[in-house]
Amino acid sequence: MRVYAGHPRLNVKWLRLSSLLVTLLVASIHGAPTMTTDRRILQGKWVNPCGLALTDGDPDGDVPQLNDAQLLSQVVIQAKTALMHAEIFRDDFLNKTFRTTFAKIHSDWKMYRYSWLPSKQDIPKELNEPLAKEDLEKLELDKALLDAYTYMQTFAVGLEQIVWDQNDNDSEFHKQFADTEFKLRTVLCELQAALVERGVKPRPDVTRAVMGADIRGYKDESTRSVRDWVIFRDYMNGLEYIIQVFEYLGDRLRS
Repeated sequence: MRVYAGHPRLNVKWLRLSSLLVTLLVASIHGAPTMTTDRRILQGKWVNPCGLALTDGDPDGDVPQLNDAQLLSQVVIQAKTALMHAEIFRDDFLNKTFRTTFAKIHSDWKMYRYSWLPSKQDIPKELNEPLAKEDLEKLELDKALLDAYTYMQTFAVGLEQIVWDQNDNDSEFHKQFADTEFKLRTVLCELQAALVERGVKPRPDVTRAVMGADIRGYKDESTRSVRDWVIFRDYMNGLEYIIQVFEYLGDRLRS
């Protein structure tokens, strides 16, 4: 029997090993494409983040699958790790880029959003704020997983451009943003694992087309810095959203 991604009989051992290999791989590779590389031909790191392959049969069928609560716990762990990494260099990035504090720039730019990123309706909270109880109570597991996967893929598109620009301009925070990209990939891998192990049909992958050429092509450093902050801010808010959503759903499953 041929087992496809999205089928509940996907080899669990391979899935977890693949996740580990991705983590080890991305921890050792930080080379962004050079200026001579046509970046448009590169597959985004958000596509098939676990590196899954088709398999025949079910040779490791005796390996127990994780239950839903365990799957969500893995997602939360990786999201917390990614958020902690982002917060570690956030204040230093803001101080050296804008000569101001997180509180000040968050207040000044709080209402500024990009229409191609997840909206306030998609993620009904601001950074450092909790989700409302009514938003949590109406959550449905499979839809929440699909939504989170799409949101994180969209943030990955923006982070990729930040890393490219940071590399091109030999920016001080290039490595931190490259590491952020890879932390996000581990979150996406856990979301992909949960979707596959639950047998949920995935949506089409987000493409680079969501981020317009005009936003990518900012030449002015200050304008580009604001763009980078808005993407980075919304990415952190997205991680907070994932943590709150799947902690809530995990608790609901265990109750």
